[in-house]
Amino acid sequence: MNLKGSLNKNGEIVFSKGKILEGKTQNEEQKEISSEINIELSVSIDVNSLISGIDGFVWATKSICQADVISNALKVQEIEVEIVNVELSKNSFYLIKVIHEEDVKSVIDFIHNDIGGLRLKPDWNYPDNERNQSFEQWLNE
Repeated sequence: MNLKGSLNKNGEIVFSKGKILEGKTQNEEQKEISSEINIELSVSIDVNSLISGIDGFVWATKSICQADVISNALKVQEIEVEIVNVELSKNSFYLIKVIHEEDVKSVIDFIHNDIGGLRLKPDWNYPDNERNQSFEQWLNE
């Protein structure tokens, strides 16, 4: 994700959509900036960390249908989950979040590893615009 903005006289980064990131200057010289400086900020995300259980997130997909099916499979097991929609680099992702922290490990095992579970590989293991084959296989079993 790339963001562009400028550093103003007050030491704030003002992004093109009007969002402001306040910062503290390291020394007094930086406070005396006479004109705005253009800033380009790049943020990258390790996509595998999205589904590692941090903050309860155990699955991510571009398919709302896939998110609904997996969410319902977990709810049948009386595991409380919710689907959270996020935008990353102009792409919409549906993340499955486990509500109770004590359920996270067993849900990750169910989704990825257990013989009786889903045994899914993340969507990004497949080429763009190709369906998640592991999900399709699980549906057809």
